[in-house]
Amino acid sequence: MAMNKTILVYSPKYNTDLSIFGVSKPFALDRGQMVLDQLEKDRDKSVARVEPDLISVEDLELVHTKKYLETLKDSEVWKQIFELRHKEFFASPKNLPLSDLFDDIRLKCGGTLLATELALKHGLAANLGGGYHHAFPDRGRGFCVLNDIAVSIRSLQKRRLVKNVLIVDLDFHQGDGTALIFKNDPTVFTLSVHSEEGWPEEKQQSTLDVGLYENQMKDYQQHVENAVDKALQTFTPDLVIYIGGSDPYEKDVLAGTKFMQLTLDEMNKRDKYVIDKFADKQIPLAMVFAGGYGPHVWEVHYFAVKYMLNRAGC
Repeated sequence: MAMNKTILVYSPKYNTDLSIFGVSKPFALDRGQMVLDQLEKDRDKSVARVEPDLISVEDLELVHTKKYLETLKDSEVWKQIFELRHKEFFASPKNLPLSDLFDDIRLKCGGTLLATELALKHGLAANLGGGYHHAFPDRGRGFCVLNDIAVSIRSLQKRRLVKNVLIVDLDFHQGDGTALIFKNDPTVFTLSVHSEEGWPEEKQQSTLDVGLYENQMKDYQQHVENAVDKALQTFTPDLVIYIGGSDPYEKDVLAGTKFMQLTLDEMNKRDKYVIDKFADKQIPLAMVFAGGYGPHVWEVHYFAVKYMLNRAGC
C-alpha cells in the first residue's frame, strides 16, 4: 500500500555540532530537522524516515582520487574547503580535529545514495540534506568535501540500476563540480539554472547552462521550464536528481546570493513544477537540499518535501 512507503532519508547525526571542532562559521543550519518538526506538527504524528549508512570508500573512489581522499586526513585541507578565516576557527587541544568530520560527510553522502535507490523503487524520494555539487574529483571547495550526487550516480551505474541520469540543478550557484565530473559523458545530462553574477566566478561547462542575471528574475520560472523541456528533447533519463537549493530565496542571508531574490511562492512554484514534471512522466526523482543559509530557508524545503509526500501518497 502507498501509505507504507518511506521516501525520506534523514539522520539526527546530520546536525553536526561544529563548535566541538572549533568552528564558528555560520554554515547552513540543519534544515532537515526543521522540516520534519513542522511536518509532524502539521500531521500530529511522526513522519516516517529511514537512516542511511556511511557511503563506502569504494563508492567514493568511483569519483574522487585516492590522493585527494588521503588529504582529508589533514585538518588544514578542511580549513581550505570550509574557507575558514580569522575568528572563524579556534584551534585548541580540547577541540576535535576537523578531519574527524569525514564520517559526518560520508553519512550525508550515503543519504543521497539511499534516496536515489528509494526513488527507483517508489518514484519519488528525498535526502533531507546533501547536494555537495561543488566538489571536484581531486579537491573540495565551496563547503563541499565529497560530491554525493556524482558518487551516487556512479554507484548506481556500476550496479546497472540506471544508465542515463539527468541532474536538474536549481541552486543559486552553478553545479560546477558535477559539470566537470560528467563533462563529455553522454550518460549524464547536467542542467544548471543559476546566477551568472554569483560565485563561482569561473564557471564550468554543463550539458546545458542557463546563467541568469538579476534583471531576468521576473522570468525565472519560464527559464526553468524552458531548460527542462530542452533537456528532455534530446535526453531520456532513467533517474532525475533534483538539486533544490533554497539559496535563491529572498530570505537567504548569504551576501553573495543577492542577485536572486525569489519569493516563497516563486520557490514553491519551482519545486512543484519539477516534482510534477517527472512524476507525470513516471521518471524516478530524488531530491537533495544543497545550498541555503539563514534561519528561514528551511521553509522552502518544507513546502517541497510536503508536496512530494502528498504527490507520492505518503
